[in-house]
Amino acid sequence: MKTFLNKVVLAVGLLALTACASTFRSEVSTFHELTSPGGERVLVTPIFQENEDSLEFKQYANIVAGHLAQYGYKSTGDSEPELIAGFDVTIDDGREKIFVRPDPFGGFYWQRSFWGHGRFHRGFNHFGGGFGYGQFGAFGGFGHRNGFGAFGSHDLVARTYYTATLKLELRKPDGTIVFEGRAETQTRRKDLPKALPFLAAALFKSFPGENGITRRVVIDREAFAAKAAE
Repeated sequence: MKTFLNKVVLAVGLLALTACASTFRSEVSTFHELTSPGGERVLVTPIFQENEDSLEFKQYANIVAGHLAQYGYKSTGDSEPELIAGFDVTIDDGREKIFVRPDPFGGFYWQRSFWGHGRFHRGFNHFGGGFGYGQFGAFGGFGHRNGFGAFGSHDLVARTYYTATLKLELRKPDGTIVFEGRAETQTRRKDLPKALPFLAAALFKSFPGENGITRRVVIDREAFAAKAAE
């Protein structure tokens, strides 16, 4: 019994570790007519007018403006902007993904079979049935699985993933667009404020990026948190 409980604790611990990824991964696409940032005065604003008074979007605007400042762009202040940075942030309703996960409990399972009712068996098990070696020194026959652990068995696990997206465009005051960028990631939690700083960091990594290219950007979460705390 103690060994069985130890296996349960180990399995729960492994699941907890896999849920806490150490890196943030994003797909970043960029299209632009920029050679390099030119230090222009930029006005950062939501693309959709209904979000202009949102406190949430004002926070996102500050994050975007901070990244632009790192590349030499300046706040407009009381002056007219030379570029307008329009952005939008969304997260969808999620979609379910099915994963095949190996059984974490080793080579034994508790099986109710015709020959070995309530006995431990070793052998191969499939969904809804098993073929195991029983207590009588002979094959224990077919039966359905009624517990944990099967050598060679696997479980189906359903998980919901949400897609969070940051879009950014830079336009001249006459409306001419000079940059379009998009960063997307999949997350287990529908938590846009938590995902946005990472999306912005991914989008602005090596800004403005190669034209017409989608690339994978990986960010170390601990290094990102340490830098943000400075």
